[in-house]
Amino acid sequence: MALNEEAENIDHPVRMVIGSDYRILDGVDLVAEYEDASGTDTQSSMSRIGVRATPWSRAQINTFLNRETTEFGPRLFANLGLVQGFQISDKWVLDVGVDHTQTLLDTNARVFDPDRELASGSLNDDFVAAYVGAMFTSDLWSANSRLEVRDSDVENRLTLLAGWYRQPTLGHGLSAGLTVFESENTAGGALAQANLRFGWAYRRADRQWAFLNRIDLIADHLDTVLTEENSWRLINNFNANRRIGPAAQLSLQYAFKYVRSNFDNASYIGYTDLIGVDFRRGFRDRFDAGVNSSVYHSYNSKVVDYGFGLDVGYNIGTNMWLTLGYNFAGFDDKDFAAARYTASGPYLRFAVKADQQLLKRIAGQR
Repeated sequence: MALNEEAENIDHPVRMVIGSDYRILDGVDLVAEYEDASGTDTQSSMSRIGVRATPWSRAQINTFLNRETTEFGPRLFANLGLVQGFQISDKWVLDVGVDHTQTLLDTNARVFDPDRELASGSLNDDFVAAYVGAMFTSDLWSANSRLEVRDSDVENRLTLLAGWYRQPTLGHGLSAGLTVFESENTAGGALAQANLRFGWAYRRADRQWAFLNRIDLIADHLDTVLTEENSWRLINNFNANRRIGPAAQLSLQYAFKYVRSNFDNASYIGYTDLIGVDFRRGFRDRFDAGVNSSVYHSYNSKVVDYGFGLDVGYNIGTNMWLTLGYNFAGFDDKDFAAARYTASGPYLRFAVKADQQLLKRIAGQR
C-alpha cells in the first residue's frame, strides 16, 4: 500500500490479493485468488484458479489457470509446478522441483517498455525452471545447497546457493554463505554475480551485551553490446546491543564498504562508512518507542549525510512486531539498507523472530 497519494513507481503499485482454499479431498485443495494492482502509470488485475495437491510425503503439485487484464490487454496462461522432498535419513533431506508457465492466449498487447516486465503479472515471459537442493543437519552444525536452472523468453539463468552454520559453544554462532548468479538475456547481454558471506553472533541470555557481525565480498560482471563493467565490494556490518534494565536497550552500529569498479578503461575506488545509534524503551507491555540517528560518510567524494527519526512499535503476537516510523532526515545506500532503514519519510516495518521452534511449528513438527 502507498502511504501517501497514488503509487508513482511502476515497480511498486498498490497491490491487493484476496483468495480462498477449499479442501475437496484429503490432501487436495481447490484454490482461487484475485489480485488487483494500480498506480499512476499502471492498472492490472489477475485471477488464478487451480488445484493444490499433496499426493505423497513432502511433495506438492500446483496447477493454475490464470487470467490477467491490464491496460495493455487481456492474457490467459497456464502454470504448472511440482515440488518434491525426500527425507533420505535423519540428517539428509533432498528437494527437487519443476515450474513451468506457457502462454495460451496473448492478444496484441501494446508494450510500453519491451525491456521491462510489469511488477504485477507478466506480459511475455514464459519459462521452464528446475532445481535440486540438499540439506544436512547434525548436533553441532548444518549445511544446505541449491542449484536452479531457468530458461525463459527473456533470459537463461543459473543460480547456485550454499549455506553453513555452526554453534561451537552456547551463545556463539558462526555462519557462511555463497551465492553465484549468472544470466544471459535475449539482447546479448550477460550478468554474473558472486557473494561470499561470513557471519558471527554472540548472544548469551545471561549477558547484557549482544554482538552481531556480517561481512560480504561481492563481485559483479556486466557485459552489454556497448560496455563492460567489473566491480567488487567488501561490506562489513557490526552491531552491538546493550540491555539497560528490563525495558530499555541501546544499539550501536558501525558499517563500512570498500568498492573498486572498472568501467571499460576507467577505474574507481571508494570507501564509505555508516555510524548509527538507536535507543528504545518499552511501555504498557506491548508498546515501545525509539529514536535513531546515523551519520553516512563517503570519503572519496567528500559527501556527508545525516539521518534522524522516531518510531513506535507494537507487539501484535508472539515473536511478531509491527513498527511505524518517520525519518526526518535520511539517505539511500542499497549496501546498508538491510542493516537499518535510512531513507527519509514514513515507513512501516514488520519483524518476526524465526527460530528453530517457530519453523518446526510451521512445518507441522513438534
